Amino acid sequence: MGVRRLVSVVAAASLAVTLPLAGPAVAAEDPPSLPSPSGSCVGASAVLYTAIPWATARVFPMTAWSLGRGEGVTIAIVDSGVSRTASGLTGAVAAGSDVVAGGRADSDCLGRGTALAAIAAGRPVTSTGVLGIAPAAGILPIRIIDEQRRMTAGSLAAGVREASQRGADVILVGTGVTENAGVLRSAVRTAVANGAVVVAPVNDSDDGVAGAPPPKWYPAAYPEVLAVGGIDQSGTRTEAVPAGDVDLLAPSVGAVAPGPVGVNHYSVGGSAVAAAHVAGAVALVRGYHPALTPADVVDRLLATAEPSPVPGEGMPGVVDPYAAVSTLAPQAATERVDVAARPVVLPPVTPPDPAVARSALAALGIVAIVAVAGILLWIGRTRRRVSA
Repeated sequence: MGVRRLVSVVAAASLAVTLPLAGPAVAAEDPPSLPSPSGSCVGASAVLYTAIPWATARVFPMTAWSLGRGEGVTIAIVDSGVSRTASGLTGAVAAGSDVVAGGRADSDCLGRGTALAAIAAGRPVTSTGVLGIAPAAGILPIRIIDEQRRMTAGSLAAGVREASQRGADVILVGTGVTENAGVLRSAVRTAVANGAVVVAPVNDSDDGVAGAPPPKWYPAAYPEVLAVGGIDQSGTRTEAVPAGDVDLLAPSVGAVAPGPVGVNHYSVGGSAVAAAHVAGAVALVRGYHPALTPADVVDRLLATAEPSPVPGEGMPGVVDPYAAVSTLAPQAATERVDVAARPVVLPPVTPPDPAVARSALAALGIVAIVAVAGILLWIGRTRRRVSA
């Protein structure tokens, strides 16, 4: 973590330029939390965040960018829509589809989908270090909420189905339902069969019986889906769901995302934010390894994940984009190779040949005689010269 923090400071410095005299207040501390408006849409934040957020520095995707940034990969954001005018998303957002009211989905009244899209694939922007994991991936917004901002298993299933039909390589579902609806499971299975990796957050709510874990969220609870939970700065899990219900961990706190309009920022958190980091990592893998199946991609992410900072049996690992992209054979580290035990047989030792030993001694003797003769001859010559 020390190296990552050092590099993040250097990277933040390299992004710094002269800031405009007018506009949001510049701040390196956390900006305000993304509001949950009851009637009106989310407006611009009053803060422009200049540093690299902790969550981005923790995942640190920059190390993988020399291999690829998610080029040619489309990430579907199944949530509240995505604003095409948000900072870092200009030119990256397709028109998308509203599966409830019809029409486009490239606007976002709540700001949730915009935040998830920016975390997964936001582009670098001058004067700020807020950027996404796969900044060259395309964004396909799919809105699944109605005018009363309600979402059902049916609309969620329709969103997953629409994303699959439009050719999404990665489908990030920003929320979940407690209803195990057959229509939703069918949509997920079809999407995976069509080649998409489906990523979804686990339940991060406090709903449920006191003292018991919260109910499962779908589609995260389906085996075909990459279920993501969060960690905080200490490495502690941020959800109460059992560890066995989580496939992979990523930062769910310390994240910063743009507001729906202009260059300004909000703090965001929750298991959906963790899932957005993982969706970006999936895009990096799919861009560099386009021949991998969805199951192969998931296996690669799980095999290359960092061990959980909190020890425990069956604890999921933390996503590592660089290792997932660059490792040549990620399964090799977890494969067991059984080798039958056999006795070790050494070759017989050949006894020395006496003739060879006698020849060596004779040679040494001749060398010694020649050397002594030479020395005596030299002494005799020296004496004659002195006496003369």
